[in-house]
Amino acid sequence: MTELITYRPMTQYNVVFILGTILSFLIGFFHVPLFMPVLDWDWVSILGIFVGLPVLIASLAYYYGWNFKVNVVEYNAPEWDFEPVQLTIDDARNLPKDFNKENSRLVSQGNYWMFFTPIIILVLIAAFPTYAFFEDSTITQYTAITMGFLFATLFAGTLFTGLRTTSNAASADFTLPLIREAIRLAKTQEKVFGVANIRIVFDKAESGEYTIYRQPRILLRIKGLENESYIESWTDDLGAITKVLCRLYEKDDNPQIVWWWVSEDRNFRKYIAADRDGYYVKNPVKSNINFPGVKDTRLVTENSIALIVKEYLKTRNESDELRTILKEINAENV
Repeated sequence: MTELITYRPMTQYNVVFILGTILSFLIGFFHVPLFMPVLDWDWVSILGIFVGLPVLIASLAYYYGWNFKVNVVEYNAPEWDFEPVQLTIDDARNLPKDFNKENSRLVSQGNYWMFFTPIIILVLIAAFPTYAFFEDSTITQYTAITMGFLFATLFAGTLFTGLRTTSNAASADFTLPLIREAIRLAKTQEKVFGVANIRIVFDKAESGEYTIYRQPRILLRIKGLENESYIESWTDDLGAITKVLCRLYEKDDNPQIVWWWVSEDRNFRKYIAADRDGYYVKNPVKSNINFPGVKDTRLVTENSIALIVKEYLKTRNESDELRTILKEINAENV
């Protein structure tokens, strides 16, 4: 049986990391101070040693990290079979940390500081001789230890960044989708009056010991209608809502009813039973915003709740609890 993933040993990377960091420190400690400007300003030395050399070290370190990550695994993609799974907001928030730690050689991950820190170090290296020559020559005595530390940190940081942020053959499947946006949307929606509970849903697939996730979205239930309906929402940007599905289940002689809202349309469209065409419906929540957009998360959610509640009261059963929900979210009367 073909292995899903075959890992290349990390020994070579660890050796390069340790030896490269030590060598970079030694270069900074012993070699670089010889070119510090004391009496004359030498542009060749400054540009070559304090600009060109650190840029070369950073480039080589990043290239090795990138190349190692690209070749660290051999991946034989299976036929993934996805099924939905529901997580609480807290569980979804903890998922990236645990998942990325377990699959660090398979995923591409990084943050702003991984790329910004090497730039800061390069600026500090170039600024040190400039400040020492023009402003305060007394700091020259710290050149060896300062340059040793900066060169070593530069090599180690860029090497790690190259490894951490690079994609390989498995990354397309194993890199997590954007979860932060879904969490932000869920936390906004759970504050809307009438929401009973809220979950973040993923499409989850497993093959042997490996698991991947796709398509995060938010699933909420309405108080009093937990078993009768649900609302599902999608997002692709912080604080935005891009698509909403509202579903009222079929019951007795009443058919299933679905409403769709998409950000490009900005109107709810109603579908009854097997109807494929549907028709637009008026927003039931009173508001100065006639056509809610991607940033009107709360208003879109309130309208979604109101549509389901009004339909339930009109065609099924009466409920004081549901009428209270309509009143609290400023929905029009049935």
